[in-house]
Amino acid sequence: MAYQFVHIQTYSLKSTKVAGTNDHFNDLNQVFGEALREPRYCDHVPSPRTPAEIKWPGAIPLTDLRAHHDARRAAIRETVQQRNGGHYKRGLKSDAPTLYTEIHSHPMTSEEYRACSKDDSAEVNKWMRLVVQDFVSRMPPGIEFSAVLHLDEKYVHIHILALNMADPKLSANKLHVGKCAAAQWREEHGPAQTITSLPRPKLKPRPSKPKRPKPSKNRMTQAKREAAYVEALAVWEEICAEIEQRNAEALDAWKRENDKHLHLERKTQSRKHSDKAAYEAAMTSFQDRYYEAVGKPCGLLRHGPRKERLSTVQYGLRKTQAKHIAKVEAAQRDLVLSNRKKSQALEEKEQAHSQKAKQIGMEQEALEARREAAARQEAALTQRESAVSERENEMDSALETITDLVAQAESGDLLDSDRWENFERAPKFLQKIIKTAPMSRTPVQRLVINLAGMLKRAAAAMNGGAKDEPDDAENSPGM
Repeated sequence: MAYQFVHIQTYSLKSTKVAGTNDHFNDLNQVFGEALREPRYCDHVPSPRTPAEIKWPGAIPLTDLRAHHDARRAAIRETVQQRNGGHYKRGLKSDAPTLYTEIHSHPMTSEEYRACSKDDSAEVNKWMRLVVQDFVSRMPPGIEFSAVLHLDEKYVHIHILALNMADPKLSANKLHVGKCAAAQWREEHGPAQTITSLPRPKLKPRPSKPKRPKPSKNRMTQAKREAAYVEALAVWEEICAEIEQRNAEALDAWKRENDKHLHLERKTQSRKHSDKAAYEAAMTSFQDRYYEAVGKPCGLLRHGPRKERLSTVQYGLRKTQAKHIAKVEAAQRDLVLSNRKKSQALEEKEQAHSQKAKQIGMEQEALEARREAAARQEAALTQRESAVSERENEMDSALETITDLVAQAESGDLLDSDRWENFERAPKFLQKIIKTAPMSRTPVQRLVINLAGMLKRAAAAMNGGAKDEPDDAENSPGM
């Protein structure tokens, strides 16, 4: 076996006959017991071994799953409506499927796995990982499941058991892709059309059995009656045998014709337009999807040799090709993953460089802003220094002018000219003040011009009250 094998099924408390067998029946207790390798359910296993629990996020031990199932199923109550309008509550019906199972098998035998190399073991472990990963991706939310590995039968295989805990009736059919597709078809198109058989032939009834004669006191009469009864009974049995033979022949002929009729109806009608067709299409799609998710990456074939009637050599070549394809695709996936990682690392580096460049730009902008602020502060400081220097120079000039005016006032030279602008010995600072408009003069200038006026008036008073002509408004030393 080098092709994929996966089987899904649902089970109830009521035993159901296994398809293709005459005396094999299964129920959920039998399935739980076989998965757990309970002795009463493992007669088909020569040497049962304890199953290995497959650890996976969300998986629980099989014993816990069984306990959860039994407790939840016992707590379910459904309402039944009666014809008279009443209703009553009862437990879940025994034929209600409440356990969903999957069996996955690998072409490696259990004996080979127990004695295999590290590489072969890694191959099976990869298969197990993909199996459980694909199962979880297919299941809806709100389920509980367990997965166990069996190594005591011919091939390595996995049992996955699941409960639909989100459903109020614990329905396992809602986890089965084929049964879901059939149910959806019936919901959209109504109940499936049943194929009716041909009318059964009308069988000829047997004649009434001769009655035993009444006993007689006369022995001769009694003997004649008995002889007649025996003869009539023999004739009756011959007639019944002939009728039964004719009826059997008629039934055989009807059965042959009816089988042909049913076969033709199923072939022409139900396979194309029925819930069974929807079921089969969904199961085929399920196998195709499973092949892409599990079979192909593990080097397994989608179909076995019987599908195409392959010879042993052809089938061997097909298996080798499948393994080669799996290796090539695995190498391609590794290459894609490596390139993706490299691209991601390159993008991260580019983002880091971009962020660093952006940070450097922001730092440069901040430095330039600080430089501009420092330049403005320096210019303001220079301006303040210049203003302070000008005020100092002005104060020095004012002091020098005042000293010169006082000296001229003492010597009498201050009165030699009537107007300030004709005063040749007037200090340069005083001449500058005179040329400045009165409203534009600084406080120091106003102070100096006022002081000069006072000195002039004082000098005039000391020289005998010389006439002090009024000054022009623009050249007035006063305020």
